[in-house]
Amino acid sequence: MRLHSRLRTLEKSLRDVYGNAESEDCICFPPDKPPDLALQAEIESARAVRCPIHGTRFSQLAPSIYTAARFIYPTHLHPERWMGASRQYVKAMKASFPPDRWPAQEIVEADESVSFVLKDGTVIHRIAPPYLIYSLATGKPCGRIDRNGKTLPLLPPTAEV
Repeated sequence: MRLHSRLRTLEKSLRDVYGNAESEDCICFPPDKPPDLALQAEIESARAVRCPIHGTRFSQLAPSIYTAARFIYPTHLHPERWMGASRQYVKAMKASFPPDRWPAQEIVEADESVSFVLKDGTVIHRIAPPYLIYSLATGKPCGRIDRNGKTLPLLPPTAEV
């Protein structure tokens, strides 16, 4: 059997198993490119959306390495990370986040902590405030380190009236 005919047979069997991924109604992730999601709320949202043709849209997530929670940002807020992927992958990612709840709004607090809140008020992720910097001379806090490594001054205390 020639290689070309073997490949054609393999493609046909994959279409039989996964269906026609190029169908307009199909919102499945390509079998060779599972979703690359890190936040539990995004994973649950992607799993909750069903393909009208195939039902379950993916069986596993893309492999990833451990990332500390303070460095994880919602994938759906950064489409430039996945816009270079195939047309089917982009269509599946867009379908994963229903517009009645998504996108999350990024809220930066006075202490520089960041929360991501859905339209229904659900907080899906929180990034703690930057680490404090202490003065060597006094031993008291004198600033914070932001995400980019820059030193930020502490806010002066305020008196509430």
